[in-house]
Amino acid sequence: DNATYDLLGVFVQNTLGLWDGALELTPGMRATWAAMDAGRVLDPVSGRVTAIDDDWGSVVGSLRALAPLGRDRRVTLFAGLSQGFRAPNLSDLTRLDTARSGELETPVDNLDPERFVSAEAGVRFAGERLSGELAAYHTWIENLIVRTPTGETIDDLQEVTKRNAGRGYVGGIELALRYQIREDWRVRAQGSWMTGRVDDYPTSDPVKERGYMSRLMPLTGQAAVRWQPAGQSFWAEAVVDAAEKATHLSASDRRDTQRIPRGGTPGYAVLTLRGGIRLAEALDLTVALENVTDEDYRIHGSGVNEPGRQWVVQGIWTF
Repeated sequence: DNATYDLLGVFVQNTLGLWDGALELTPGMRATWAAMDAGRVLDPVSGRVTAIDDDWGSVVGSLRALAPLGRDRRVTLFAGLSQGFRAPNLSDLTRLDTARSGELETPVDNLDPERFVSAEAGVRFAGERLSGELAAYHTWIENLIVRTPTGETIDDLQEVTKRNAGRGYVGGIELALRYQIREDWRVRAQGSWMTGRVDDYPTSDPVKERGYMSRLMPLTGQAAVRWQPAGQSFWAEAVVDAAEKATHLSASDRRDTQRIPRGGTPGYAVLTLRGGIRLAEALDLTVALENVTDEDYRIHGSGVNEPGRQWVVQGIWTF
């Protein structure tokens, strides 16, 4: 109650072509200012109402490079380096509510901003039939804000509050491929692998330990085959979305049994069939049968099982 949160951002970016297009550089810079003023914050232990106000500012930069190869420029190398900044928000500082299983989150009056440095590199290629992209990334993390047990209990719930856990990282690899089998048939596949660790407080003691990041995405992929006759306005495709069992759990994930089953979120493979037709120049109709096998599954960390078998009919009118 009685709270305001203000954000102001100013950024500048430019793209520079060097050596007759052999290299393209995109430098950028952003200045951010955030301010919070919460007039009514309840202390659940003393019952007193207090006020919290603070502000944070930062200037971050980025640099991205593209380098097409060969005369036909079918292959492009890319790389980037960028900084990130996130100020604590109202929820981080003032929340008084149930959090995960058996936990009550309480307000905190002092947090530092999260800061990040990200690096990525990869290659894109486009052939007559085969095209795709391969990318790798790594992000260094400072002052990540996480829920931390205090060792106290309130109304039989374990008290947790937000703290800057410290350093960590997240990194991964992403791959996407597309192949034209023949004029009216093509397939595509994509996948993502991720890992990450961060300093955390796994117990009620104020002792940091390095463990997996919370809700770390497991190995995930998608494969699809699409049929669309040349010159026709109708098409059909089959898509499989899959993920392996999520077993890389943080200490908080293992406690959060409402969202994450004991031992990790089970893997899944889900089949979707869909097709579409252009009924008029500005009207498209799509019909899909999702989750054909009626798989009972959950996206890791979501806390909600996804829908079972269902029909979806969609019309798009463009004007």
